[in-house]
Amino acid sequence: MLGFRVSDIPGYIENIIYLELKSRGYEIWLGDNDGKEVDFIAKKEGKLIYIQATTALDGEDVIEREFGNLKGIPDNYPKYVVVLNKKPLDSDIDGIRCLSLKDFLLLEDLQRP
Repeated sequence: MLGFRVSDIPGYIENIIYLELKSRGYEIWLGDNDGKEVDFIAKKEGKLIYIQATTALDGEDVIEREFGNLKGIPDNYPKYVVVLNKKPLDSDIDGIRCLSLKDFLLLEDLQRP
């Protein structure tokens, strides 16, 4: 009834990730890393994962924003950038894994990147 707005897609992606994390038994928070927003910090059995969500990595500024928000986190828990559109990056950046939303949802163990 409300129609479709392209600007709503980022919220849909975040809702899908949130619901997936909840269904897997994670506690979930929004994060802040020195003024940079982290979309999800999820904890299960004492272990954390960090997730950034975006529709596409369609420029160096977007890549730097999404990965940069996770780069400064000083622990070795898994970090993900989840992308809806187009092919994600072919390789990790500084240990941060880039996955399509579909591949992220199909991961059996989020604790092992």
